[in-house]
Amino acid sequence: MHKRIALILLLIISISGTSQEKRPLTHDDYDLWKMIQNPQISAAGDLIVTEVTTTTGRGDGYLKIFNRRTGKSAQFHNAYRAHIAADGQHIFFLKKPDYEVTRQEKKDDVKKEKQTKDDFFIFDVKAHRLTDSITRVKDFKAPDEYSDWVVIEKLKDLKPEKEKDTARTEEKINDSLKTEKKNLTLEANYALIYDLKNGATDTIFQIKEFKLAEDEPALYFSKTKGEKKGDIGVFQFDLKEHSQKVIDTGKFAYEKLSVSKKGDQMAYVSARDSIETDSLKFELFHLQEGKLSQVTDTLGKNLRENWELSAAQAPFFSENGKRLYYYSRPSRNFDIDTTLLEEEIPDVDVWTYKDKLIQPEQKVNLKELKNKAYLSYLDTETQNVIALHDDKLEYINLDKDAEQRYVLGYTTSPYDVSRSWRYPWLRDFYIVDTETGEKRLALKETAARPDLSPDGKYAIYFDTESQDWWVLNLEKNEKRNLTANLEVPFYDVENDVPAAPWAYGNGGFTKDGKALLFDQYDIWMVDLDKSSQPENITKDGRENKIVYRSLLLDRENREAASYFKKRLLVNAFDKNDKTESLYLLNLKNGKKEAILDPEGMILDDYILAEDEDIFLFRKENFTTYPDLYLYEGKTGNSIRLTDANPQQKDFKWGTSESFSWIAYDGTELEGIIYKPENFDPNKKYPLITYFYERRSDNLNNYYSPQPSASIVNMSYLVSNEYVVFVPDIVYKEGKPGESAYNCIVSGVEAVEELGYIDPENMAIQGQSWGGYQVAYLVTKTDKFAAAMAGAPVSNMTSAYGGIRWGSGLSRAFQYEKTQSRIGKNLWEGLDLYLENSPLFGIPNIKTPLLMMHNDNDGAVPYYQGIEMFMGMRRLNKPAWLLVYNDEAHNLRKMKNRQDLSIRMMQFFDHYLKDEPAPVWMTRGVPAVMKGKDLQYDLEDE
Repeated sequence: MHKRIALILLLIISISGTSQEKRPLTHDDYDLWKMIQNPQISAAGDLIVTEVTTTTGRGDGYLKIFNRRTGKSAQFHNAYRAHIAADGQHIFFLKKPDYEVTRQEKKDDVKKEKQTKDDFFIFDVKAHRLTDSITRVKDFKAPDEYSDWVVIEKLKDLKPEKEKDTARTEEKINDSLKTEKKNLTLEANYALIYDLKNGATDTIFQIKEFKLAEDEPALYFSKTKGEKKGDIGVFQFDLKEHSQKVIDTGKFAYEKLSVSKKGDQMAYVSARDSIETDSLKFELFHLQEGKLSQVTDTLGKNLRENWELSAAQAPFFSENGKRLYYYSRPSRNFDIDTTLLEEEIPDVDVWTYKDKLIQPEQKVNLKELKNKAYLSYLDTETQNVIALHDDKLEYINLDKDAEQRYVLGYTTSPYDVSRSWRYPWLRDFYIVDTETGEKRLALKETAARPDLSPDGKYAIYFDTESQDWWVLNLEKNEKRNLTANLEVPFYDVENDVPAAPWAYGNGGFTKDGKALLFDQYDIWMVDLDKSSQPENITKDGRENKIVYRSLLLDRENREAASYFKKRLLVNAFDKNDKTESLYLLNLKNGKKEAILDPEGMILDDYILAEDEDIFLFRKENFTTYPDLYLYEGKTGNSIRLTDANPQQKDFKWGTSESFSWIAYDGTELEGIIYKPENFDPNKKYPLITYFYERRSDNLNNYYSPQPSASIVNMSYLVSNEYVVFVPDIVYKEGKPGESAYNCIVSGVEAVEELGYIDPENMAIQGQSWGGYQVAYLVTKTDKFAAAMAGAPVSNMTSAYGGIRWGSGLSRAFQYEKTQSRIGKNLWEGLDLYLENSPLFGIPNIKTPLLMMHNDNDGAVPYYQGIEMFMGMRRLNKPAWLLVYNDEAHNLRKMKNRQDLSIRMMQFFDHYLKDEPAPVWMTRGVPAVMKGKDLQYDLEDE
């Protein structure tokens, strides 16, 4: 009896132990992983809201609300798009229908308008509960700087399934106004104005557009009769009195409402006549102190001669409301032969060598080119109009408040033709006096991208020719070199492309207007008013190989460096162990205080509370998902707020470690080795090497298991007993292929020497530029048992003359000056183009090659993958090409990502683990079977 009990207990323990064992990741596990999105913190720092969603989008998520003062938290299934009211008393959010509900409705072919829609909810912070909800909501808006109101845009109501004329008649017996309102809710979207103080709700029927003022309670809106039926008018709603007033009515179209920050002014554009929509003649109107005035008209008022108002862009007010900006352009009177039928009009693109922009680039930017317009503004005090730029100065950069006297405008026109092969792209910059419209040439034929100082007196820029930072005095049009006398370089010293290196960047401006400039490691502060030398304010970065960077966390003022507890916030990345710390830097005495230590991790996603010394942040390493944390300045404590992926503990994971070696040419290189959990140095592991430029600084990055857009997933690989190697690559001009061999193969051999890699079972994988190098390497070595190349360039001679269809740009510049690193044009360096093209080395290939190249690839021409595949097929080399239809350079659709992940790992498992080959590899997928049988099944041995 006792033996039986003992055996039963032993069995229970054994079963229990087995159930707790970790298992490897599979492709079915991707939907388990969650990601954190849109974290927010209230101005007072007491409320934190964050969304948690599935990484794949297949499944449900939740919204989490945490109250720091009460310690309470709340979680709402499938909620998202949260907004914290300005006073912190309410939180608004939307709630999606369950994923399975939406999925089933799509399977059942439920009409889109009848599918389950989002609901709107109001959370009362003090009561810690939901107080109201509204169904079938399209959107909502709440003001940022004041509370008590929220505007909810509702989708039109669904008509009853069995609506009959008799039912309508019965309704009409009731209140006629009630009948009108009910019918209107069935005809079009409408808005609800919710007063949070008294719970009152007002309705705006036939809503078209609405705008809330930012700083003071004010609401303006337009109404419409329906698509192509014309608009009703523009109205003002008094939020406190719950009343509305007509501003303008009777015109055919009302567009682009704009409101000043205080809500005391508004503007809109309108068209009087009902003609073809793309031929409407618009006019600009301005409401100020209750008086409506017409700023422009169709006869040319306040417009340049033969110009017209553009309705493609909305008018807008300066921060202080003293300027109303609007866009206009030369009138377009095309002489169109209206007697021709559509089938009589030829469809032809006419290319000419004199085009500033080649036809593909014009097509990609057709909407922008069609809508191109130029800024003027109305002085709302004097009613004077100033035109700021035109087609000779195509672009203008205003300061963030749109108030400064001097700003910068630029033109690319003189250099548009040469930018097909020249890089960096050049511009001419002009100083624009916004009070007079006067323009003065400041920087000619420059690659610089100047930033305006907060005081409006200066602009700083990095000059790629002198390789120094300069300051431009906007009033005097005088330039001064800021870094000429410093010994440290401010350009990228690791630049290895044939173009001039860029700067490391700048860290914005201090509170007193000083500029912060970055060298490779340290931060330098410079006073723009004086001819003083920049001061190194972080001191020890270069000595200790720590990269210091000031943070720019204010989304409304991106040029302002961020402070915490009245000290400069500085991020510190340690190049030695690839971890990060956060410091407070006292600019008066230069002292640094570490407030967040690395703990073997990297830090990211800082969000500061506006009125309190509190911020949010995330930290991660390869084994730790970047959950959300709260840092309290008073206590110095960090509080973990989320646990997005507790299921990770059930899966085998791995580790990451730095690795260094010396390339064949003597270059010292770094890389990363990822090892499986419970790594055994006495075993022999299959190796997959992935590469793209330099990746060694990513040592502590976390990789969520998820379907692949184009590359291998590190977490999946180590979970399934692969070792992964990621080497850095440095290049020599004209020798991209040889450079890749020098760095990658030497690194793989160095890893082999560690003793735990199976030399018979190694593979390489890369995408785009990495895909090219995979294709090149298999022509030079048979070291690898398998290779996978995503979107590889195979023939540089044909690719050079191709088009990047996503941007419409010629590909020539990237071969001569950027990533492809040839450094010469095709005619000067034909030998280099041939030498670096995998296509011409196909006879040497012994490695099975899987490729992916999609038919809507906007970066690498689709035919490059075809050339490689057809060459290998002709010479009977084992090759497979995956072409995802209507997909881009990297996969976007989750169904295709899932498919690629499965096929790529089946390919590697077959060649590196001796798993049976899948049917798609041995027999293919005939066109008649496409979408019917995916051929994932493994062949019987």
